[in-house]
Amino acid sequence: MTKRNAILAFYLLMSLASASAATPPGPRFFARRDYVAIDGNAVAVADTNGDGIPDLINGNIGVLFGNGDGTFRTGPSTWSGMLATAGFVPADVNRDGKADIVLSGGLRGTGPPQGIGVCLGNGDGTFQFVIFYPAGNDNYIGNPVVGDFNNDGIPDVAAAGSSGVWLFTGKGDGTFNPGVLVVPLDGGSGGISAAIDFNGDGNLDLVVGLPFTGVSGSGFVVLLGNGDGTFQSPQAFAKPQKPLSIAVGKLSKAGYPGIALVFDSYVYLYYGNGAGGFSGPKYVSLPGAGTIALGDVNGDGIPDLVSAGGDIAYGKPDGTFTTPLPYPIEGAGGSSNVVLADLRKNGLTDIVTGSHTAVSVLLSLGKGSYEDGVWTKVPGGEGCGATADYNGDGKPDLAVNTATGVAILLGTGNASSPFTTGATITLANAACLLTGDLNGDGIPDLLVASNNPNALYAYLGNGDGTFTLKGSTPTPGSGGYVVLADFNHDGKLDFATSGNLLALGNGDGTFQPPVPIVSNPPSGGYSNIVAGDINNDGWPDLVLTNGAVPSYNLFVLLNNQQGGFNQVPVNFGGETSQAILADLNGDGNLDLVFGGISGGGVYVYLGNGQGGFSKQAVLVDSVDFPGPDMVADVNGDGIPDIEVLNADTLAIYLGKGSATYGAPFYIGTGWAPGSLVTANLHGQRAGVPDIVAPDFNGGVMTLINLTK
Repeated sequence: MTKRNAILAFYLLMSLASASAATPPGPRFFARRDYVAIDGNAVAVADTNGDGIPDLINGNIGVLFGNGDGTFRTGPSTWSGMLATAGFVPADVNRDGKADIVLSGGLRGTGPPQGIGVCLGNGDGTFQFVIFYPAGNDNYIGNPVVGDFNNDGIPDVAAAGSSGVWLFTGKGDGTFNPGVLVVPLDGGSGGISAAIDFNGDGNLDLVVGLPFTGVSGSGFVVLLGNGDGTFQSPQAFAKPQKPLSIAVGKLSKAGYPGIALVFDSYVYLYYGNGAGGFSGPKYVSLPGAGTIALGDVNGDGIPDLVSAGGDIAYGKPDGTFTTPLPYPIEGAGGSSNVVLADLRKNGLTDIVTGSHTAVSVLLSLGKGSYEDGVWTKVPGGEGCGATADYNGDGKPDLAVNTATGVAILLGTGNASSPFTTGATITLANAACLLTGDLNGDGIPDLLVASNNPNALYAYLGNGDGTFTLKGSTPTPGSGGYVVLADFNHDGKLDFATSGNLLALGNGDGTFQPPVPIVSNPPSGGYSNIVAGDINNDGWPDLVLTNGAVPSYNLFVLLNNQQGGFNQVPVNFGGETSQAILADLNGDGNLDLVFGGISGGGVYVYLGNGQGGFSKQAVLVDSVDFPGPDMVADVNGDGIPDIEVLNADTLAIYLGKGSATYGAPFYIGTGWAPGSLVTANLHGQRAGVPDIVAPDFNGGVMTLINLTK
């Protein structure tokens, strides 16, 4: 995926130059921003509090207030009283200058019929309780469309139900007349709709998709408006049979309004002739499109197609579209809709997508490029990485496992292009890897796991970014995670694995045959391992997790200084995943962070320096089930922060001191990040590292830290 160019380099240069010299309360990353979704999937953009800054509206009905710079803060939530099953749209229906909300669906706690509902805005981000208007006795009402369909200057609402298209004409004070079935349609249940003037007569026309008619659907219809709230006879189109979403507007720079419909990862294009007729369909592949938006996102005056899944097909002058360019968005809950808006009032078109768990914001850099991190392609990349200065130039490098071995990415010191391709190591079935000085020569080496058969391969660094294979150590029945430490205090690095194996190092990159860490591991074995001096005796200890039913627990093993370990009984309450050891409160004792298997929380336990731990806090993550991945100070205040990697978003809990934390904020990663590492890749001060996420999608996403 090639999407980085001079635009990105210029933007990063300007961002680095203009960032405040004072330490901000939170870090600033060159990355997508995600926000917790509130009770629903869809997202809309409108100024809900009258400050002239666009806000985000999500669910039923939660507001995120805009800060004016493309970021958002939590606002109020309003109980509408309505279950908006088919979406909502902001509009000023009573013409008081305040954003109102029009919903479609049914009243909560009641059955059919469904209809539309109106929640008038109070101008402070809150809304009044819904006024409900039934669509006759219909059920399965589609999305509401707001427009002046009878040319009286007052907003009306149209929606398709099981009987056809219903029109609710506005009275001008925010109330509406009872719904009238203006166009009967056989089985129009839940029809998706959009409005525009196709034939240039000044009257709004409608497009209604019929995805749920019969077993295979029945395509869509175009309804040309008469300007008095009535419509001409439907023009029926058979393809696509089950349209999932509709966007209307010009499909070329000089063309007339047309129609774009989505089905099965394809966009069907119908080009308007300006007189109410259409040609088509033509097709554009847009994988995972779901819903789409139509607009000029690169400023060339030509409409582009943007999907809720983060794909952009750029329009060409001849009315065709480019191969889609993908941008990762938070989609763990399934993408719902996409909105194009100028969130910063700078003339650039930003992208907002909604999902069940989160709202994602991609800020435009201009010319069709978006702020979502710096992607470095690594063919066959498989999600694990280790960082060190492998070629001795003073710049951090990155080693990444691939389908065929290990790829070495050499650091450039340049934020806009942080890595360049270096040497490769060929190794079949390469798994995760870690780095350390295995032979004591001061040059970082690599220890690479390989599966089938299980073994650890030692590659000694040559100091120029290349490596020489020293040997391999079989780890039968092991696999899993590996840690490096001097467990026997002889000055040589040893390794231990979550497969219950300990191998002492010989100091030359080779290891003695592994032996069991404990003689009686738990049922199901261990799932993770981490090393550190827990009891402050100068000897490295171990914490292992068991991820198998029924244990789901942690095991603290203290080094007995005689080549073995003693288990310390600690009750962690079960349901534990990956563990991290770090001094969170600055008392010199290692503390423990781990995630819950099913609880959706991150647990913080403070160490007493003697091998014991006491529960300090539970950090709640509302976007996805978390697994702690890293502890690092990312805002430069000297206090450790906790970073939690979800499916494709990163929750950052900023430390406030004494192992207390603020509410998380979220930044985007790649599509399928496997791990996280930190490094100062562009010469920034200590404490504000960049975050590097090796990705299973065949690359590395670097989230550049712009904090000054």
